[in-house]
Amino acid sequence: MDDKYLTLGYNSKSRWLSYWYQVSETLEVFPSDVLVAGKGSGITENTIKLLGNGKVNVVTLDINDAVSPDIVGDVTNLPFGNDAFDVVICCQVLEHIPFDKFSVALSELHRVAKKRVVLSLPHRRKHLKIAFSLPFLSERTLIIKNPFTKKRCASRQHHWEIGRGVSGKQVVRRISELFEIEKEFLNEINCVHRFYILKRKIVSR
Repeated sequence: MDDKYLTLGYNSKSRWLSYWYQVSETLEVFPSDVLVAGKGSGITENTIKLLGNGKVNVVTLDINDAVSPDIVGDVTNLPFGNDAFDVVICCQVLEHIPFDKFSVALSELHRVAKKRVVLSLPHRRKHLKIAFSLPFLSERTLIIKNPFTKKRCASRQHHWEIGRGVSGKQVVRRISELFEIEKEFLNEINCVHRFYILKRKIVSR
């Protein structure tokens, strides 16, 4: 396992909330088989196995063999048959490939996922957050965009990010060619992670 994934610095409180969203949105549809494309720390896969009471088969794939995935592979050429998994999780992965391959990766996720794709992408735009609680309602967080964010990509490891190199409209347009976007939201602690919960459209392959 890559040592960086074994630190609390990497697995911060905000990142744990993203893990929670990945697990929650996956188990919501009662899957039997799940693919985690981009293993990372392994927290997501292990939590799904635990909360799924051992009834969920989880397969991990990563291009980096240092994280010990079940399969070393590329998200733009998944080594699985059609409809192989009920849910595919692909979080903070696709920004590591050029945007001109984004549609290819989406096509592969569409091909192997039967029920749902849980996708997250980096959105580095600054936000103003207002948390409030009202009687009979759970606490809510209102997230407002900062219009003065710089447009350049902040990470040398990323080819692109939403709002820096690629617009949100471009991302949604590509996604909508293959999927219905059932939900779209930000991690309210760390607004860098924008989630898209996807249901695939029936298209000719």
